[in-house]
Amino acid sequence: MANNKLFMVGMATALLFGLVLTGCASTGGDSGAEDPAAVAAAAQLAADLNAIKAKSATVKGATVRISGGVDLATGLTVPPGVTLDVTAGSAALGLGDNAAFTVNGTVVAGLGKVRMEDTARGAAINGSGTIRLKGKGYLLRVEGNKNNANTKLTLDGVTLVGLKNNSKALVYVGKGGEFVLESGAITGNTNDDEGGGVFVDGNGTFTMEGGEISGNEANGAGGGSGGGGVFVEENGTFTMKDGTISNNQAYMAGGGVLVVGAFTMEGGAISGNTASKAGGKQLGGGVRVDDKGMFTMTGGVISGNTAGKDGGGVRVNRTFTMTGGEISGNEANGDGGGVHVASDVGGTFTMSGGTVYGKNEANETLKNTAATGAAVYNGGGNSKEDTVTSYP
Repeated sequence: MANNKLFMVGMATALLFGLVLTGCASTGGDSGAEDPAAVAAAAQLAADLNAIKAKSATVKGATVRISGGVDLATGLTVPPGVTLDVTAGSAALGLGDNAAFTVNGTVVAGLGKVRMEDTARGAAINGSGTIRLKGKGYLLRVEGNKNNANTKLTLDGVTLVGLKNNSKALVYVGKGGEFVLESGAITGNTNDDEGGGVFVDGNGTFTMEGGEISGNEANGAGGGSGGGGVFVEENGTFTMKDGTISNNQAYMAGGGVLVVGAFTMEGGAISGNTASKAGGKQLGGGVRVDDKGMFTMTGGVISGNTAGKDGGGVRVNRTFTMTGGEISGNEANGDGGGVHVASDVGGTFTMSGGTVYGKNEANETLKNTAATGAAVYNGGGNSKEDTVTSYP
């Protein structure tokens, strides 16, 4: 009997030990271990960087850190699963003329750490990965330099991610600069001044051919007037051919776009944006046309935007010309659910095509506000809810 008991205890112990070993084998040991393929790819990336400039990169696991300036004459690829850290004090990644920086993994970059070289007239950032900003400031700057009056940077497929407590737009387009968004995203940035996603300065050009600008905010803490998604300064130019500007917010005006320069909308959608933060003027949920601004709409859709006060879709203080496209389903808690024309300060709206219709609502919810102009409000004008204004 005693021998039988010893045998059973031995079997139980062996079984328990076997289960422990099996459990360890099934988890592969450390569950936080990095993918061997990514580790190998990171080692190769570090070797590629050090071949360009000796001792410029170190590697630990699947992370490569740049410790000095590296200039890319042709191109470089960050593989999936690999993180490239460009945040050290002397670290920088310069894009040479026509260089292609392919990001399929993750890049973490500080202010001005990824930039075009003074020799570059054009460069591209492409891929399916992400570039994250670390530290306040612009993630990318596109402008003329000492060798080239005009430069061009194209973003295709990559997602740019900003900060919730930033002091600048995520992308700055300055004099002589042309920024082209073909696809990808600009998101997650809060600027306490003007332009949450993109700031187009005087004599800068931004062309949006696709992609999205979403989840950005101009919160007004620094005194800026708005432009949650895009701010277009005087003499700046923004052409939207496709893509979406959505779910952005402005403290004062222009939840999607604030225009002081020139904005042409040929296609795409501006939707779900708000100019409704407490304490602000809350004008122009989708688009605000201000000062010397000129907005020309030939196509596309402006829908589902909200203004805490006037101009759910578009608020016009200067010039808005509409020859095509659609404005629908917007809401203003004051006047002008679709379009609010501030004719008393020089706003003009000329419509020879397109449609302003649907549930453009003007809600009388603000104290001492007589809500009018569900489709279009023009100065002292008036229109009823769901009024359809269209031209074939």
